[in-house]
Amino acid sequence: MRDKVKILTCCSHFDEIVNHDFLEDDIFTKKLIQYYQDFIFSIQDIEKNLPLIKVLDEAVYKYIEDYRFAKSLKDTLDIDVIVSDKFNWLGELIEYIINFYKTYDDSSVPVTPTKWI
Repeated sequence: MRDKVKILTCCSHFDEIVNHDFLEDDIFTKKLIQYYQDFIFSIQDIEKNLPLIKVLDEAVYKYIEDYRFAKSLKDTLDIDVIVSDKFNWLGELIEYIINFYKTYDDSSVPVTPTKWI
């Protein structure tokens, strides 16, 4: 029980992530939130992995809050494999998301100016 409390105290966006409203047909977001929970609660050495958990929390929060980040992440993944029932590369997916988050540059995404009539 103490381990779960420690994990939840370092995941500042846990409530926003697990209570996030998404479209019913957005299976990837549903799976991503499920994988996030599965991963953080399956960590064995919590003290050693707290920095990893914090970055994952930030990355998943950015995914649910930033459309451009979410679209960029989805464009680099094979969504069909990730949402399949036979998916078993949770550690690799989490590592990929964290690395993507760390290297993502908001300024590299072109902003198209809109023209109002």
